[in-house]
Amino acid sequence: METLLKNKRPPVIPLLGAPGVQLSRTTFRENLSNPEIQFKTLALLLERFQPDGMFPMMDLSVEAEALGLKIEFPENANPSVREHPIKDRDSLESLKRNAKPMSGRMPVFVEVVRRMKQSFPILVGGYVIGPFTLAGELAGVEDFLEMLITNPSLAKEILSFTTDFLTRYAEELFSAGADVVAILDPTSVTLSPKYYNEFSAPYVRELVERLGKPIILHICGNTNHLLEAMVETGAVGLSLDSMVDLREAAERVPKDVALIGNLDPVNVFLRGTPEIVERRTRELVERMMGVENFILSSGCDIPIEAPLENISAFMRAGRGL
Repeated sequence: METLLKNKRPPVIPLLGAPGVQLSRTTFRENLSNPEIQFKTLALLLERFQPDGMFPMMDLSVEAEALGLKIEFPENANPSVREHPIKDRDSLESLKRNAKPMSGRMPVFVEVVRRMKQSFPILVGGYVIGPFTLAGELAGVEDFLEMLITNPSLAKEILSFTTDFLTRYAEELFSAGADVVAILDPTSVTLSPKYYNEFSAPYVRELVERLGKPIILHICGNTNHLLEAMVETGAVGLSLDSMVDLREAAERVPKDVALIGNLDPVNVFLRGTPEIVERRTRELVERMMGVENFILSSGCDIPIEAPLENISAFMRAGRGL
């Protein structure tokens, strides 16, 4: 990360992955299930766009599925969790007894990271879901948010379990060669600063401290109310969505914490034209001029249907070409 930020221009690391199926002529499900197919797709993306860093494909169902939850797994859309069985301590204890490290499709992504590190001459990252977001998948988001008020001790037991489980997965990703791991914690955006500091940030901080490795924290949506608390987790970088004004965020985030983002993945990458993408990218780069801890990226994962010409326009503009 530090080496990247010493470049004369901002590093350009869009959250690629899903659009690569257009190059490999494969399905999203094939890529999320087969490490060889996913690696080949990512290699085609690297060849086509030459970003300064890459991550595997983003999949927020991997950890829940590995814990035995049923998921909806369409051919060319994001998988989603279909059941949320943890409602009390008995169901939590049952889940703990049956939980196995590195189960389900976790080994797929570890192997993808291993192959990327062996072959890609750029920064290689990995993904894990956030402790709070995984807890929401286990209990159901609405039920878990209610639990924070009605049964906070059980909520914290669930969060301790998810933190332990995710720490082991992140350790495997780092062992496979990941230079950095990004924690994807979208459900945390629903929290007030008070609740975030009690029920989310401490568990991210624990994960960061236990790993002792570079961690990026990504929370979708408008996180202006959480920025200082996100910094306190110890993450080396904050990946922020398009709702956040990065220039204003730079006034609140220390210079030793990377600011990553944040071109709109839907309204710009998916719905825009190459001309619009190029203009919006240049505007963002110009606005962030002089911010030395800035990494140019998309605000979140680029949609699978995003035109490849738009990604090319983003890369050209990001490099000042």
